[in-house]
Amino acid sequence: MAKKVRSFPISLETITAILIALATLATALAAWRTNVVNSDASNYNREGLILSIKAGASQGEDWRKVYEEAGYARDYLAELAGVNAMEASGAALDAAAAANLRQYLLPGMSSLTGPLGADTAYRKTDGTFDVQKRFQELENENPDLASINPAASFKKADRSFQEQRFLMIGVILLAISLFWLGLAEISAGRIKIMTLVVGAGGFLVTLAYLGVVEVAFVVLTWVAK
Repeated sequence: MAKKVRSFPISLETITAILIALATLATALAAWRTNVVNSDASNYNREGLILSIKAGASQGEDWRKVYEEAGYARDYLAELAGVNAMEASGAALDAAAAANLRQYLLPGMSSLTGPLGADTAYRKTDGTFDVQKRFQELENENPDLASINPAASFKKADRSFQEQRFLMIGVILLAISLFWLGLAEISAGRIKIMTLVVGAGGFLVTLAYLGVVEVAFVVLTWVAK
């Protein structure tokens, strides 16, 4: 009685077809994920630009205010020195004029100077105004400015662009695996087996590569927080 040989339950054609379908699906998903990451990177980059503009506008306004106060403080101190000189002259007319200036002019001028006109802490040893100190004070008084961090957005954009590049490599490798699997589908004999092994091996290695990329960037994002 002849011994019955059991054949493999799934043919190579079926295995090849299944692998091609899986590789095609994986390529589509990887391409979609690459587009999502690229979109996130663009959004982070745009956010960084917007925050940079906001920060620049806020700082520009603070510098404008500082130099405006410095100009008023200069005029006020010059007028105050004149009033002091008039009072020290001893002349009755000068004293009367100085009293009028001190009562009606100096208070209004002083109100425009901010702390630069009255607080000597904002004076340097050479008598000039410490505008940097006043600018930093205005910056610290702005609570919204502290939340503006364009560098963080640009860092996220760089990280997403880097992830997108790694994912694109994966998409290319999947396309190469699809090529070999497609070649296996139209081949026969040993060539079919060889191309199937190369295509399947490349597909599995690329899946592992994409998994490592995703995990690595998840960890990097978590650490960055």
